[in-house]
Amino acid sequence: MSESYLVTGGLGCIGAETTRWLLNNTTGKVVVCGRDVNLQRVERVLHHVDRTNLKVLALDITNQPLLANTIQEEGISHVIHLAALQTPDCNEHRNLGMQINLGGTQNLLEAMKCHRSQIKRFVFASSIAVYGPRAFYPTGGVPLDATPHPVNVYGAWKLAGENITRIFSEETGIASISLRPGVLFGPGRDAGLTSTPTTALKSVALGIPYEIPFQNNQDYLYAPDVGAAFGHATTEPFTGYSAFTLPSHTVETAQFVSAITKAAEATGIASQCNITVGKQTVPFICDLAYDSFQDAFPNVPHTQLNLAVQSSLRTFQEQVKNGWLRSEMIH
Repeated sequence: MSESYLVTGGLGCIGAETTRWLLNNTTGKVVVCGRDVNLQRVERVLHHVDRTNLKVLALDITNQPLLANTIQEEGISHVIHLAALQTPDCNEHRNLGMQINLGGTQNLLEAMKCHRSQIKRFVFASSIAVYGPRAFYPTGGVPLDATPHPVNVYGAWKLAGENITRIFSEETGIASISLRPGVLFGPGRDAGLTSTPTTALKSVALGIPYEIPFQNNQDYLYAPDVGAAFGHATTEPFTGYSAFTLPSHTVETAQFVSAITKAAEATGIASQCNITVGKQTVPFICDLAYDSFQDAFPNVPHTQLNLAVQSSLRTFQEQVKNGWLRSEMIH
């Protein structure tokens, strides 16, 4: 049986990059599902990709029977679960957030159990939000197995999602992985507490000033690298269950802004770069070790920060040219 991949939340930031990686690096069918299937977004995020093997479905993660039917009818062999509400929506709509982020994950696990003989791999998108604030841990690098201490319900539900993923793997024998991305930047990032560095890049492409509100260190991850990480974790040999943090660049906001400035100079739009840094802090962990992931999946790219920022800026310049990125979208 040929491989068939299901990507929930496949038009979000990580989802789009994961879908792109699968289309470019596998020959299997890629089924992307989301609550709101916007064909314009499909075109925008995947316009440079051969979409012959792509199928896009409107599918709510809270609908377990429909999930099970989709797995069976599409012959799904690998599942990547990215569908979730982000931190601000979880904080504001806690009951809905729990239904989607935790209940939706359990629904998907039960749907896979109905067709366990055809499922070869499950990859769950967790988050560094499972950890506590940086001050909760000693100085120096923070190991993967540091004590979780979520600071919000988003992190609490992600930690619970990891645990039910582990239980699913133990009950079914299906190889399963939880990946914990940090602060993503680059194409597709437009929501969440830490999306403002990407908004700064978009602002430079548009030629408008912008202030990133927080100043503290963060573990920054380039979105295409994260998509590749999910792709490798889905397709490369693996047994059992593990959770992993992902390769990142730990820098303070001022250093990230410096990379933006260099990117603006390299792309000939230095005069459009007017980015400042505020005085706030965000409560997320940084300095997380990621060596165990690199040992397990050594072929995953880890793009140098300046190159990743420059590539992101060029993408946003293209979006401006195509009319996909406009000033009224910046907030």
